[in-house]
Amino acid sequence: MKSIFNLNPDTAGFFTSMLCAIHCSAVPVMISMGLLSTSTWLHNHLIDWVVIGTGIVIATYSLLGDFIKKHRNFTPLALAMLGFIFLFTGMIEHHGWMLLFSVAGGLLVATAHLFNHRLGRLSFAKKLSNNQ
Repeated sequence: MKSIFNLNPDTAGFFTSMLCAIHCSAVPVMISMGLLSTSTWLHNHLIDWVVIGTGIVIATYSLLGDFIKKHRNFTPLALAMLGFIFLFTGMIEHHGWMLLFSVAGGLLVATAHLFNHRLGRLSFAKKLSNNQ
């Protein structure tokens, strides 16, 4: 599956999820060290919701599309759903567990995209070997 910019949606989803995980882990540490103030734009929860929404759009397009068209393996969808549940829990829980849930959620969604990409490549290789 290629997008208009000739970028694999799994690649876009992976990088979006990893940026989310890095953001969710680095910003609280930087604030606690005094490197950022609590009023910085990086600590704005609207940005968090926009990134999660973008991740959902990319994951739906990529993971659901590949599930239907290529491999019929539910594992990437389950990983992404679990990751987004963790992200939502992290956004609702604004105290001690927010960091853990947010980072784990971002990493789970990134893993879902990596696994989906691998399944797509394997299904493509199977089709090539069956046609020969």
